[in-house]
Amino acid sequence: MFSPFSLLHWHTSLDPQLKLRIRSPVDAFSHHRIASHDVLISSGLQGDGLWLELRGTTLYSPFSGVFSRKNQTGQSIQFSHSSGLKLVLDFPLYCQDKHGVGFHWLVNEQTNVQAGQQLLHYDKALLSQPGQSFGLFLRIAPHPKIHSIHCRAGYHQALQDDLLAIQLVSA
Repeated sequence: MFSPFSLLHWHTSLDPQLKLRIRSPVDAFSHHRIASHDVLISSGLQGDGLWLELRGTTLYSPFSGVFSRKNQTGQSIQFSHSSGLKLVLDFPLYCQDKHGVGFHWLVNEQTNVQAGQQLLHYDKALLSQPGQSFGLFLRIAPHPKIHSIHCRAGYHQALQDDLLAIQLVSA
């Protein structure tokens, strides 16, 4: 169920030639979106991206920019860089049913943040569903300057490991 028009390419390691990199905002294992138990995510209806199986309990800002969120439940979290790059994160849809319980926000809904800043502590035990790994869906919003997005499957340590490498369109 891979999209033939996907900009996302999976690798065992990221090409050092690709200089535009985004660090992981969480401690997690990255998987193709199909690994998610959330129907919207695995079906591709939310776009092409990575399923991050969470290991830690904190979300950090991957770069300096504007952080926004739609509500207390973690749906439609977005990081906007001054270059126009937008990184979107979504917790599973069932988290909305918790009405914000299990999320401890450290910043307001529309805030300028610095790279590495702590934004959220989440309670995995409270938010997880039985028999399913808890995670979030990460994608980069379409941008005309992006040629391709490269990612590496495996474990990523928050703020230490590159999660994505972006190849820009040649001028």
